[in-house]
This record gives sequence, structure tokens and C-alpha cells, in this order.
Amino acid sequence: MDIELPNGVVIQDVPEGTTQAQIMATAIKAGLATREDFASVMGMTEPSQPTIPQPTYKAPTLGEQIIGAGETGLTLLTGGTTGLLGTVGGALTGAYEEAKAGQFGTPQAARRIEERAALGGQQYTYAPRTQAGQEQVQALGKIGAELTPLQPVLPTGMFPSRGQVVPAMRQATADLRTAAREALPPTAINTGRSSGGAAATPMDLVRQTTAENLPVPVSLTRGARTREAEQLAFEKEQMKGPQGAPLRARAEQNNLEVLQNFDSLMEMTGAEAAQSGFAATGNKVIDALSQGWQGAKAKTSAAYKKAETAGELEAPVTLDSLATYINENMPESTVAPVISVAKSKGVQLGILREMDDGTVQAVPTTLANTELLRRTVNKTMGVDATNKSFGSSIKQVIDESTDGLGGDLYKQARAIREQQARKFEGRAIVSNLLTKVKGKDDPKIEASQVFQKSILNGSPEEITFLKRVLYTSGKDGQTAWNEIQGSTIKHIEEVATSGVGTDSMGRKLVSPAQLNNAIKGLDKNGRLDIVLGKEKAQKVRDLNEVLQYVQTVPPGTLVNTSGTAGVIMAAIAEAGTTGFLTGLPVPVLSGVRVATQYVKDRKLKARIEDALKKGD
Repeated sequence: MDIELPNGVVIQDVPEGTTQAQIMATAIKAGLATREDFASVMGMTEPSQPTIPQPTYKAPTLGEQIIGAGETGLTLLTGGTTGLLGTVGGALTGAYEEAKAGQFGTPQAARRIEERAALGGQQYTYAPRTQAGQEQVQALGKIGAELTPLQPVLPTGMFPSRGQVVPAMRQATADLRTAAREALPPTAINTGRSSGGAAATPMDLVRQTTAENLPVPVSLTRGARTREAEQLAFEKEQMKGPQGAPLRARAEQNNLEVLQNFDSLMEMTGAEAAQSGFAATGNKVIDALSQGWQGAKAKTSAAYKKAETAGELEAPVTLDSLATYINENMPESTVAPVISVAKSKGVQLGILREMDDGTVQAVPTTLANTELLRRTVNKTMGVDATNKSFGSSIKQVIDESTDGLGGDLYKQARAIREQQARKFEGRAIVSNLLTKVKGKDDPKIEASQVFQKSILNGSPEEITFLKRVLYTSGKDGQTAWNEIQGSTIKHIEEVATSGVGTDSMGRKLVSPAQLNNAIKGLDKNGRLDIVLGKEKAQKVRDLNEVLQYVQTVPPGTLVNTSGTAGVIMAAIAEAGTTGFLTGLPVPVLSGVRVATQYVKDRKLKARIEDALKKGD
């Protein structure tokens, strides 16, 4: 028969005919109840005991303390091995019996399972026999809260009261339930939650999807995916520990995946020369523009030749308005040399006559001569703002004076020439790449500086103009723009990996801060979209975000980056200082480490494995 004691503990299979006194004595002796538990129960009184004189306390000798420490270590060791198995076996047996009886899940069943587990653990845990051993084991009760993982497997009496053991047993029962659920096939459980047990939030899914949709998917840990401070702190701390090898491997894998994304983005641009350096890209751009410019000049020359052959350039014209403009603005020639050039070239072509006082007067000429003058003015304008302004005014005066003259072929030639000027000569971002330093063969911009000057230092409007010119300059121009895209990816990668750090394989480490700076610098005024196009630009932004998930933590996340605390605590424990702080002798602390390390390592390994799982 089963007997329920006044404190709720149930003793099973009690033989028929057992007296109340026998039950009470047995329960007290076994530690299942106290005399106070029976004091108020009708009909159950403590059997009379002869009065025994209480012995006086005698402090144990050094030898007895050593033996006691050994017994304590044995108690802890058996508690963490055979006692643990006894606890698990008792709990599983109790759970099976309760399930068979249809009571599993009720509070009463939970209490009976806890008691069965406690009895199982006690049966296979060594109990100290010497006074010193018993005292040292009892001392552990003073720090029971710090040794919670051991409470389910320690023998009765190691902790002051059942109230300290029961919570731990409840936790053990919960762990058993979790273990049972994990043993089932995945299809047998449908919780509507992610693989780690935490509800998947919209942002979790966004981060995971962003990482998976990169050209080379990046594998996020649970912390990177959820951005939970506690989980991230755990991952960053454990990465430095003896069991952190999988986390360290994942960190290196993430770095490699980011580097591989740079390679894939480079391939998406179709660039080849960019991989050899910025000078190679510069040469491609200059060559493409030069070929386009030469082609435009040839087209313009052909159009004028056609008009000339038709006799349309022989129409007479007198540029009186040009003479007036030059005379009025000659003082400005010190800051606008184009005025002096127009005067000199006009006199040379017979369009103007210089007077004794230095002024000029217009004389009759032909359209052919005015075109030669106009071409010279256009070449002299350059990119200086003041000179360019006066040069544009001179061309406007010439155009107004010749408006309506000539035939259709002449007008067509004029339109082609204007298009050439707008495309290759009127904007500094292009003209500076085509012209040389005055009086020298050196280009105004070296090939190695083309990307820096044109893209990194260029305005969105200038970059858009350069892109349009290259795209309308034939196949070579389009190829050159692809090289600019490739150099942009290369620039971002070089900035992001500019540090000196490398991984275990010697690969450069990608800095999230540097990558963010490089991308934001191009993206703040829309240049990233202009250069790379919206699709590739978004991939670059996504890569930037994913690296933030992987390598950074939210504000307030407590991560000990130096690992100093762990080193200090280890040194304290080894030196025996922990024994001084807790009141426990060093042999007992060694026993604690032996008994708890197995369970601790197992739980730590499981949590690390869970952190590395792919989210659902």
C-alpha cells in the first residue's frame, strides 16, 4: 500500500500491518520527514526514545579534515555520475508510471516524480561517514544557490531543507521533458516557433532573408539573426572559450563569405581590367573617350566638307557685333584669354582689322572663315569658369551674326559640331581626360587618378554625364563603364579590408565600420546607384547590413572583449582564494569542478550548436 506523509511525500509499497510508529521512525531516519511534520498529526506521535546525553563537539584533526575532504569529493563525484544516473532513472520511472496511470501533467504527479528522482539520486550517491566529511558536505548548503546545477544529484542532508532541493528537482523534470521532446521526430512537434524555441519575429526573417539573398549567402548565428543582447553576449564570450571552436569557425566562415561576395559583385559588373588596378581602369576610360572624340571630329569634318563642296560656306558675312564685343571687353582679357585669342585669330583670318588705337573693326568675310574662328574660340575656352563664360558669349555673337546664312548642309554640319562640343569639350569631367598639360605631352589627369577624380571626387551630375558619354561612345565606352563599376567594388573592398588583421588562413578581415564608411560615402548623394545601378547598389547595401548583424552588438550588450574577468577568476580558483571567499576548502572546490564540469560542458555545447542552427 502507499502511505502519504504529513509533508506530502508518498512512500510506496508499504507492507500491510506496518504500524504508524514504524512508518514515522523509518521516514525520519530516511530523511523523508522531520519530527515536526508528525507533531500535529492525530494518532501519530514520535515513539519514545531514551534520553541520550549529547556529546560535546570536538574539532576534527588535520588528518580527519583530509579524509573528510576526500569523502566530500567522492560525494560530489558520485553525485555527478552514478547519482545523476539514479536521478534521471528515478525521474523517468516516475514519469512512466504517472503516464501509465493517466496522471502525468498534474501537480501531484510532478511532485511524485520529483520525489522518485531524489530517492534515485540518493541511492547511488556516496554519503560521508566521518564527522569532518559530513560537516564539509553540510557547508555546501551555505552556497547552494551558487551550485544549482548540482542540487538534483546531491544526497539528502547536503542542503539545509527540502525547500532548496524541490525547485532544482522541478528544473530537472523540465529538462527531462525538453530532452523527451527533442528525441521526437521534428514532424511530431508543431509549436509554431523557430528551431531554437524562440518565436521568429518579422525582423528575424528579414535579416535571414537578406543574408540568404546575397550573391554568396551568409550563414547567420542565432544572435546575428535575432540581435538579442543576451544571445549575442553569450556567443561573443563563448567564442573565446575552450568550447568556442565552432563559433570561431563560423566567424571565419562569415568573413570568407563577405570576401566572396565582393568577388561575385565584381563578376556581376563584367569588369576585367579593374582587377589589375585603378590605372588599368583609367586607361580603358581614356581610350574609350579618345576613340569617341576622334569619331565625333571625323563626323563633324565630313559634314562641313559636304557643305563646303556644295558651296554653302562661301556665303558673305560681316561680324560687326563681334568687333564691338571684343572692343568693349578687351580689359577683361587678363582674366579671360579667350578674348585676346578671338581678336588675334579674327585679324589673321581677315575677319577683323586692327586699328591704330588697338581696337578692331569688322570686314566682309565668308562663313568658312567664321567657322574657323568659332572652332578656335571653342578650343581656347577650356574649363576655367571665367574664360568659359566669355568664350560662350563670343560663340553666341558669331552664331547670331551667321543665323540663317548658308544652306541645309551647313546647318546640319553646325548641329553636328555643337553635339561634339557638348559631349567631349564642354564638361571638365570629360575634357580633362582628353586634354594634356599646356606645352607638355602629359595628360591633365593620370590614368591611375581617373577613378579618384571622376568617381570619388565627382558630383552626381558629372558622373551621370560621364556615364552617358561612355554609353554613347560605342562598345568600348560601355566596356569602360563596366570597368568603372568594377573599380567601385574594388575600392569598397580595399577600404573595408584596410586593417592589418587576418584570419587563421591569412585572409584579410572585413571591418564593418570601414565597409559602412566606404558605402555611405558613395551613397549619401546617390552616386552608388548612378555608378552600379540600383540592383547591384542594393546588393552592396545588403552586404553592409549583414556584416553589421554578424560583427556588431546592440548598445548595452555586456561583452567582455578582453576576457580579463575569466582569467582572473581562473587564477583565483587555482590559488585557493575561492576557498577563502566561500569558506570551502580547496579539495572540495576541486570536487565541485569535477562534478559539475560534465553537465556544464554538455549544456554549453548544446547551446553553441543551437546558436549555429539555421533559422526556420
